[in-house]
Amino acid sequence: MLEQSQLILIGRVTHTHGLNGEMTVQITNPVFWEVARCPYLVCDVDGIFVPFFIQQKRQQNHATALLTFDDVSTAQKAQFFVGKDVWFDRKCFSAAEAEDYENGHPDEDLPLVGYTVIDKTAGELGRILEVDSQTANLLFIIDHNGEDLMIPAADDLILDIDDDEKVVRMQLPDGLLNLEDAEVAD
Repeated sequence: MLEQSQLILIGRVTHTHGLNGEMTVQITNPVFWEVARCPYLVCDVDGIFVPFFIQQKRQQNHATALLTFDDVSTAQKAQFFVGKDVWFDRKCFSAAEAEDYENGHPDEDLPLVGYTVIDKTAGELGRILEVDSQTANLLFIIDHNGEDLMIPAADDLILDIDDDEKVVRMQLPDGLLNLEDAEVAD
């Protein structure tokens, strides 16, 4: 039986994608993109860590993967995994690799940390300080004029990610940002 100490946290399933069992996984450890030799991910099912073999894995953006597990072929079956953390088994790595990958590479930030967020309407919002995956919805924590601004990092709000310029272009819903009131209150 697998124990949590044998696992490396990779991310969390945030929602289903389409009708054929595909799931969106928010990646919190960049090792997910670097390692292809672990053929399965592990999820906690009623307190037991269970391996699920990966049928297909593809990158949606720097912080999101789309994947399907064997024998999960409908949105209803995929819904079971929504909100669950996903883990790599340390057995897939040498001891030295597993130690390096435990919290991501020590010298490497999470994807998109340091990128500038530009909203289509509001313009430049600031630099991403942190990607918060501890809530049900992934959040960007942005330095907006010295104040922390939290905005949802939902796929449907992201228009473009430019790695060369280190920019995330977004289209946030009207009313989500109440920047004028915040600036008047200062």
